[in-house]
This record gives sequence, C-alpha cells and structure tokens, in this order.
Amino acid sequence: MSSSRDNPAETGDETSPEDVDDEYGVLKVDDDPRSKEDIISIIAEKHPIELEERMHTLDSPVIIECASPGWQPDTWPPADAYEELPPNYTSAGETRYPAVPCSLEDQARVIVEAAEAGCATAHIHPRDPVDCLGTDDTGMLADIYDRIHEETDVVSIQHSWELTPDGSIDYVSKAEEKLAAADGDNKYIEGGLVLWPPFDSYPDYYTERAREGIEFYQEHDIKPIYKVRSQYDARRLARDVYEPGYMEESPIVIHDMGHPFGWPLDTDPWMPIEMVTNLEETKRRFPEALIGVASGGRNWLPITIMAILTGVDYVRIGIEDYYWMYPHRDEVIQSNTDIVEKIVGFCDIVGREVATPAQAREMLAMD
Repeated sequence: MSSSRDNPAETGDETSPEDVDDEYGVLKVDDDPRSKEDIISIIAEKHPIELEERMHTLDSPVIIECASPGWQPDTWPPADAYEELPPNYTSAGETRYPAVPCSLEDQARVIVEAAEAGCATAHIHPRDPVDCLGTDDTGMLADIYDRIHEETDVVSIQHSWELTPDGSIDYVSKAEEKLAAADGDNKYIEGGLVLWPPFDSYPDYYTERAREGIEFYQEHDIKPIYKVRSQYDARRLARDVYEPGYMEESPIVIHDMGHPFGWPLDTDPWMPIEMVTNLEETKRRFPEALIGVASGGRNWLPITIMAILTGVDYVRIGIEDYYWMYPHRDEVIQSNTDIVEKIVGFCDIVGREVATPAQAREMLAMD
C-alpha cells in the first residue's frame, strides 16, 4: 500500500527537477508536465554542446605545393618494358598521361592555374618541348618561372643537388647556377630541397656535403626544405643537422611518402595510421619546425587528406608523383588542376584555410 508520502500530489510536495529529468529525459513525451523552458534548460545542463572548447588542429593555414610537370613520361614505352602490362596500356608512343604539359607555355600555365586554385609554392622539373622529356636545364626553368611570375608570385621550391665523381653529392653548384640566371636573385630557387637521403642510401660524405649546401642556402636567402624518407632518416637529420646547430630558425621538415625512395604507401588501410604516428615522432624531434607531407603513388589522396586533418603545415601535391586519381579505381588523372581543386575543396569542407604565397613566405620565414 502506498502512503501519501509516496504521492507528491497528495502531500503537496514538489517533484525535484532531477526526478522529472530521470523520468522523462530530454525529449518531450505525452502528458509531459514540463514546459519548453524546463526541457531546454535540462538540455543546457546535461548536454551543453555549445560550451565545448574549440579544437585548434585545423586553426592554422596549410601551404599547398604544386609539383608539375615532373618526371613521368607522357607516352607509353614499348610493351616489353613492363613485366606486367598496366591495366590501361594501349601501345608504344600513344598517350600515357594526358595531364603532362610539354611546351614551355603549357608548363607555366599549369602552375599559374594551380596558383589561382590555391597552391602557394611550386616545384618544377622542366620538360624539353622537343621530346617532352624531363631535364635539369636551368635556362628552361628560368623561362617557365618568368612566364609564371608575370601572373602570380608563387614561391619557387627547387632541387639543386647533383652527384659528383667521387661518389658524393653537391648542393652548391646548381644553386649557384640558378642564382646566376637571375643575376643573383633567388626567384628561381626561394626554397632548396635537402633530401635525407637522396636515394635509398646515402652518398659518401653526405653529412658534410649537405651541411655545406645548407650553409650556402642560408647565406644566399634560399630556405632549406628538409625532406626525410623514414623515421631513421628523421633521426639522422636531427643528429647531423638540428642538434649540432646547422638548422636555421623556423625550419621545415617534410615526410616524403609514396616516392620510390620514400615511405611506402601500399599497406592498405594501415598507412595513414603509421603516418600519424611518425608525424608525432618528427614533431618531437624538431619541436620548432613546420611539418609537412609530400605524398605520391596510388594512395596519395587519402594520405594527403589525413595529413591535412592532422594539422600539418605543408602538403605537396601534383602530377609529378601522381598518376591514378583514386587508390581503388583505375582512373587516370586528366589535369593537374583536377588534383588541386580536389584538395583545396577538401580544405574548404573542413574549414582549413589555404595559405597564399605571401602567407607561405611568412610561415617559412622567407621574408
């Protein structure tokens, strides 16, 4: 038998808000005794989503580099060049990669369009218009950049290394050549890549020659852009350059992923998880550095997206190291602009600001 004490209506006692909340929850029900104000007040108390603190991982701008036209052939080689024919192979001499520009004008136009779409930096291996093969010709590079700079102030990020007869490497001579082509100005090489390592192993005397190159860069207003190809290489870069004091203030360290000599990206679907772990390790090794990811190969799109979501400061995209648009489809990229628009569009979806060339120079401490 119940007593009057058990029935608030008979005793005149009021049911506490907690009791009502426990009975009815945050949704209105039939014969609900609560007012709208009561219900939304309960929601504000129990589930104040609007009071959650901001998360700052995506707060800063991301620098997007466009690498084009790169090293990939525009046409197919003979069938016997392959052990197994690609799924879209046609015949020798026919178009393999329609995105590759061959004329100097077209090579420049690709970068201009990339800059207009959102790329702040550019990396160019020029093509000889005669045969559309890649070349290290400084005159052609200068011609392309001159055309580009008539329309955009995109930042030039270039190689300057070459192997030497003694089995080592030289970062200085090609940099001097690019500076001389601009009468001492750095407009053809505002940033110079320092590869750790340049291939799948280190040339002789590599640390000493790399230090010479880094010092030359710093003396001539060329920003060293450090690229590491494994966590071992990140550790070696830290020991050989960062800890001894050769690295400048506000350095940038980029993970080279999917490149033939870089982190492999073919372990599906675990590679993004490994990348996140390795990026955190690199941040600990270089606490003052900007961190970036240069992706390549079939898995470039998920890796680039994950890199942006983890808050890296810099991503490299472009047809140099890409061929397939998606990891799970045999869909060949038709234009470099398609790549740029896809990544810039993703940044827009998640609210990540895309850096302008001026912002990139400030972030990279080039000004």
